[in-house]
Amino acid sequence: MRVTLRVAAGPQVGRVFTFDQHETFMIGRSEDSHFCLPQDRYFSRHHCILEIAPPQCFLRDLGSTNGTFVNGIRVETAHLKNGDRIQGGETVLEVEVSVDQAYSHSSTPQNTTQTEPSVITIQCLNCGLPAQAEASLPGAKLSYVCDNCRETLKKNPQPIPGYQMIRILGQGGMGCVMLGRSVKDGRPVAIKTLLPEVAVSEQSIKRFLREIEVAATLLHPNIVGYIEHGTHNGIVYLVTEFVSGMDASKLAKHRGGKLNYREVVKIIEQTLAALDFAHSLGFVHRDIKEQNILVDGIFPNYIAKLTDFGLAKSFKQTGMSGVTMVGDVAGTIAYMPPEQ
Repeated sequence: MRVTLRVAAGPQVGRVFTFDQHETFMIGRSEDSHFCLPQDRYFSRHHCILEIAPPQCFLRDLGSTNGTFVNGIRVETAHLKNGDRIQGGETVLEVEVSVDQAYSHSSTPQNTTQTEPSVITIQCLNCGLPAQAEASLPGAKLSYVCDNCRETLKKNPQPIPGYQMIRILGQGGMGCVMLGRSVKDGRPVAIKTLLPEVAVSEQSIKRFLREIEVAATLLHPNIVGYIEHGTHNGIVYLVTEFVSGMDASKLAKHRGGKLNYREVVKIIEQTLAALDFAHSLGFVHRDIKEQNILVDGIFPNYIAKLTDFGLAKSFKQTGMSGVTMVGDVAGTIAYMPPEQ
């Protein structure tokens, strides 16, 4: 599968750009644009950007002065289809989406005059019943759990083969974390699963799978250890070592609101060791905060472990992870560096 952009009109007519994997593509007069158009005076410096993950193609206008048009209609965002025409200033690009035979047989025929994507038929991963109409909207829900199963799963966390569920440790923005015990050797483990109400989001699935991918790669004494992952009854899960201590934020509150500098140095030193190791393999965490640093043991024998790599990004493949769409904010605002 691939997406091709052909310049049909404008100063650089005849140029062709072809994409066969996920990539972001900026258009504008600025030299840092992927398609630089200094000759087109009606283009803004950073005019618009496309996120391409063949066969999908998503466009976002970047607040341009003269606007971005798709099939003659001014848009802020648009899902592009085969045959669409993008216009900005004097430049026109034609979109060509090529799919392989197997994919085209299973896809809804494309309408070349619309910028809205086709509807996807979805079934509940747990019971197999067809999804309701609103759950069949494209791009939003590629993995669906019906309302009945969702409530059941929320009240009764599904057992994972090989583990005994003990209790729920907490629920984050996209997942439920449970304390479990390995049937094989009796050791305690942490089991993270996607919550039913967010398991239907493509972005949630990507972030969860990203965490699994990174966790399996980063084997370090100051990073929460990966054990295994898999799916069970349509639920994706990640099993890691269980850290019996608390996160650095709770530890500080437990100690009256702050830690002494010796404790802080001990925790930061180990956290930096974890980050240095991750960076050596090309990974940036992107969400460093006290809540993501687990501290076990008693001072001066603290053992700090970095966790939650769901937003990690490889700087060796910048722009290629597909974890955040253009315009999305990934991370925690209060802890986010200005450049992010």
